Order: sequence, then structure tokens, then C-alpha cells
Amino acid sequence: MSSAAPIVVLTPNLSGFDGISRLSRLVASTFDDVVVLALHEPATMTTWRHADVRGADGRTSRYVASAVRCASATSAETTVVAVHLHLAPAALVFTARGASLTTILCGVEAWKPLTWIQRAALDRADRVIAISAHTRDRFVEANAHFASREIDVCHPGVAPRAEASATASADRDRGQPPTALIVGRMAADERYKGHDALLDAWREVVAAVPGATLRIAGDGDDRLRLEAKAAALGLNGVVSFLGRIDEEDLDREYERATAFVMPSRDEGFGFVFVEAMRAGCACIGSRGAAAEIIDAGSSGLLVDPDDRGGLSRAVIRLLGDRAEADRMGARGRIRYLQHFTAQRFRDRFTALVDDRVAALAE
Repeated sequence: MSSAAPIVVLTPNLSGFDGISRLSRLVASTFDDVVVLALHEPATMTTWRHADVRGADGRTSRYVASAVRCASATSAETTVVAVHLHLAPAALVFTARGASLTTILCGVEAWKPLTWIQRAALDRADRVIAISAHTRDRFVEANAHFASREIDVCHPGVAPRAEASATASADRDRGQPPTALIVGRMAADERYKGHDALLDAWREVVAAVPGATLRIAGDGDDRLRLEAKAAALGLNGVVSFLGRIDEEDLDREYERATAFVMPSRDEGFGFVFVEAMRAGCACIGSRGAAAEIIDAGSSGLLVDPDDRGGLSRAVIRLLGDRAEADRMGARGRIRYLQHFTAQRFRDRFTALVDDRVAALAE
């Protein structure tokens, strides 16, 4: 999308594997004339693709100084996009010069009462966009001040792979045991993602589907505890911890898995569900943001993360019936192509942020 006016993106990270970094890259790639102020990127990082990057080495004082310098060179034609609510206050130096502000609500950071300065920044925002209806609703629940504020929903997306997953179903059936995959950081402060629930359910799954395996991709400070728990439950041999793996190996894991399972209770969106659907892999997720991605009963199943029996039954259903899992996976890939590609996000986001595009559409 070409943009005559410069876009300034405020983000904590740009190059990481986390959801905020991925969203920031999506936003930065949407427009041609982009400056990215990235709090935790090194000062030596000056470009990303076509974007001008200004890293602050994780130093708030350097970040604020960079924002002030950048704002001094902007005008009312500038659009600022705060990708994380915590950085919205840094946009105030831009709005003071007449720049337009779009603030994105992502997840748990928006599900609690705002500080006074965050509230001041959102009051000055021209647009507030949530990455899911779930995030929008939880934000308003915690911040009644914004109950009457228009908050648009713009689901993110992921880029298509260079090669379509045409052989994924064959790969799943070619001598592979029935396999569930979960992908996510294992952090002590993010135990809501569902690793414990899956481990607690796995002996019941194996009893119903002999040979069923669980593969866990990702790393974090909670991994050793989870590995010890799996061993204590007698799951050695049927549960594998893969650690952090690169994109190519992760794509291969999605393609080989019978089902992707992440019974997380607190996802703001869930890029991993979209990645699984891109690979034609059926999904099991929790009610919440995942329900906006998974078409329940068609491309996957939804469960209550607190209902271990319900989680076990859902996993057993798909691992025990690969034909059904493949059908759901195929429908999930169609849903991905229709709604969740990176280009679909860019189209939605541009129509919301760029007033000129919106005016042309009327």
C-alpha cells in the first residue's frame, strides 16, 4: 500500500518471535513510508525491509528522546500507530503537533484499568483498533470510560508459505503416529496457555488412542518444571519437548500433526492457530479469541480450558479419527486463505487507518 504521508510505528519489539513483534512487522509492511521506533531493539538496527528503524536498546529515556526528535520533524499529515498500549503515551508528543494516532489493543495489557497517562493517550487517539472482539470486550469491561468509544476489530494474518501444503495430509498419514502439537512460550507468568492441562489429560488420551504423541514446541523459564511434570506422570516416550525451532522445522511440525491443540484461556488473538490452519491442520482451542479464528465443528473444536474431560474428549476425537481431522484441516486452510492471510490484514488495516482509502470506499 503506497502512502503519501509518513507512518510512525511505536512498538516494543520488531524482530522477535512474539505476537507483538509479528503484529508490528505486519503494520510496518502495510505502508511504504514508515519509521519504526522500537524500544527493545538495538540502536545498531537501523532498517527492516523498507522501514527506517530507530532502536532504543531497551532504555526508556532513549526511546522518549527518539520520539521527541521524530515528532519535531512530523506534521499533521503524519499517522502514528502505537502497536502496544504501554507505548501510547509516547505518541502524545506527536499528537501535540497535530499527528493522527491509532492505538492497537492486543491482549492482557489492555484487560486491566488504564493508568492516567494511558487513558489520556487513548482519549487523544483518532482510532482504537483491537486485534479481536474478545480483546475489545475485555478492555471495555475493565475500562468503562471507553464503553461508548468506537473500537474496530482487525484480525491479524500470516503470510502464505512459498509452497502450499498440498502434501500435508499425506505426510500426516505416512507412518506417523496420531500426534497433537502445541506451540508457545513456556513461561512461569504465562501458564494460561494450556501446557499443564494437556499433560494432565494425556494418559487418558493414550489410553483411548494407543501411540498418541504430544509434541511441544517452544522454550521458556517454565520448561524444566513441565518436563519434570511429564516424567512424574509417566509420559516419557509419548511427550516430546522440541525447544525453540526455526520456521522451516515449525512448518514441518504443523504439517505432520494430526491436530494443533492450545487450550489457552487468555490469548488476545493466537497467531499459532492461523499458522496451523495455513498448513491444513485441524485446531482445538478455547472459547475466547480462538473462537474468532476456529470455525467450531468445521475447522476445529472449542473447549473449556477448565474442563479436563472435555479437552480429553476433543483430542481423542481428532486423534482417533484422522479422516475427520483431515477434513477439518482442509476447511481450516480455506478459512485461512479467505480471512487470515497477511494481505487480508493489510487490506482491513489500511481501510481503517487511511482516511483517503475509507473515503474512496464510500
